[in-house]
Amino acid sequence: MANPLGSAWPKVRRILQAQLVIAFLVTVMIMKQWWFCVMMLGLGAMLSVLRGKVWCGMLCPNGGLADLVWSRVSLRLLPFPNWLGKGDVLRAFFVGGMIAWFAGVVWYVNVHLGLPVAFASYDAHGRLFLRFCQSMILLAAVMGIVFEPRAFCLHVCPGGTLGTLLAGAAKRSPVALDVRSCVGCRACTKACHMPDRLLEPLLNEAAARKARGEDSGTLPVSSSCFGCLGCVAACPRGAIRLNEPK
Repeated sequence: MANPLGSAWPKVRRILQAQLVIAFLVTVMIMKQWWFCVMMLGLGAMLSVLRGKVWCGMLCPNGGLADLVWSRVSLRLLPFPNWLGKGDVLRAFFVGGMIAWFAGVVWYVNVHLGLPVAFASYDAHGRLFLRFCQSMILLAAVMGIVFEPRAFCLHVCPGGTLGTLLAGAAKRSPVALDVRSCVGCRACTKACHMPDRLLEPLLNEAAARKARGEDSGTLPVSSSCFGCLGCVAACPRGAIRLNEPK
């Protein structure tokens, strides 16, 4: 089966990422418009429910900066500490921190200051939400330079964590492996940010099925997949395909 995306996909993806990165930097970092951050979270959540975390791999400005910028300047001074990433404790901590932050903002503005909800939602709430988004961009930059380009996405990003939870609840994943077409060449793993966690289990299961004489069916990737579709473009036999919702 021919590759459904073709060799042009990486270039198309970079164009998509560059457009969102520029829009984000202008709107959020320069014009300081908090609504853009809210829109991104909303779109990311919607896409996670419909197609898996494709927002993270193709459209997220933080992911775009990681792929387009931090991948070129990353010093990779240290490997990310395994004990920090174990059991997704760090990701859970940042999601909890984000929820606590927003709850604290609501209390401070609506209860402590006693401002009307309409004013507070647009002004005080918005400005504090903007600070949170800006701080996440700066944290991602530091982690991308010190550890690896997508260290923030892999171990911290609260938006990505929520996307994983939503995609898992909706049973959505961006891609699936066709057992019969896969020959185990592992070309896909070279294009993946998390091959050990995402693709190796699928390849091993496909090989095990063939060994048992079961050479049919598809295996969906984990809901934590970024959805960059790099593996789909890299597979020479079209064994990894877009996972169509049932």
